[in-house]
Amino acid sequence: MKIVHVGFIGAGGIAGVHASKLSTIPGVNIASVADIVLDKAISFSEKYGGKPYSDWREMLRSEKLDAIWICIPPYAHTDEVEEAAEKGIHVFIEKPIALTMEKAESMRRAVERSGVISWVGYHFRQAYSVRRAKSVLSESGPVGIVLGRWWGGIIGDPKHWWWKKELSGGQIVEQATHIFDLARFLVGDVSRVYAELTKSMFTDMPELTIEDAAATILRFKSGAIGVITNTCGANPQAHKVEMDIVARRAHIEIRGTKKASIYRGEGVEEVTSLNDPYLDEDLKFIKAIIGDGESEVPISEGVKTLELTLAALEAYEKKAPIEIKRV
Repeated sequence: MKIVHVGFIGAGGIAGVHASKLSTIPGVNIASVADIVLDKAISFSEKYGGKPYSDWREMLRSEKLDAIWICIPPYAHTDEVEEAAEKGIHVFIEKPIALTMEKAESMRRAVERSGVISWVGYHFRQAYSVRRAKSVLSESGPVGIVLGRWWGGIIGDPKHWWWKKELSGGQIVEQATHIFDLARFLVGDVSRVYAELTKSMFTDMPELTIEDAAATILRFKSGAIGVITNTCGANPQAHKVEMDIVARRAHIEIRGTKKASIYRGEGVEEVTSLNDPYLDEDLKFIKAIIGDGESEVPISEGVKTLELTLAALEAYEKKAPIEIKRV
């Protein structure tokens, strides 16, 4: 059995999620982890294995890695993807891949130039309920309308990077990106976007510089129309991550990564996902590395979804619809 030696850049919560999945996959060796807070790397190492580093560049120089999981906040991205790709190391990167199109394109060029395999962590695509919805949509005629919601709460405290637009990009870019990507995955690419953002609920919290609510209108290349709303002001008991899609011969309701209801004619099909989407994306990436499959979410997909979310912000700033170039 081929052993795939993997490293981590970032030792936070999402890195732990992936490490816990990788630890169950035969043939995977967690060889190293780097975090600017060395204590976090050490704690990660004690739990999942691998040599801890405080400098990812030193880790790439010192370790012989087959793949790297990049699990750091949006603002922290520098040249991890480019340097890993140059060394022939396959790249798994969590969303969003960057905060600017310039950085995202630099990543894409490096990956495509080197020929390494890449995967972006849009795990919603792996849920069986979502897969079933996509299969039904392929035979249900054109889509008319899409409604997506990411209604959640504020993450962390005023010191957390998520609160700062210059660090996180805002909720659309950092969090609701999952819904924008899901819309692209199920309905196709978007040709035009317009958005309204506001900070109306938390005006007494100057440390929070991201939007607390937004609504984005999408015009899909197919002609379908979509509306995606997001907020960080939802009551904890009423958080919603969901999407409704109306096509010519189907009405689909997707609820998170666990459930979907598919209405066709007079019948309804209830789908419950029993799979672990994080495990599936990690396993499929490992399989692609050893030649048993291909990447389903290459970095080019991360570039497209980032462009869509950044275009929503641009539309709000310019008070005008923005045309999407990568259609």
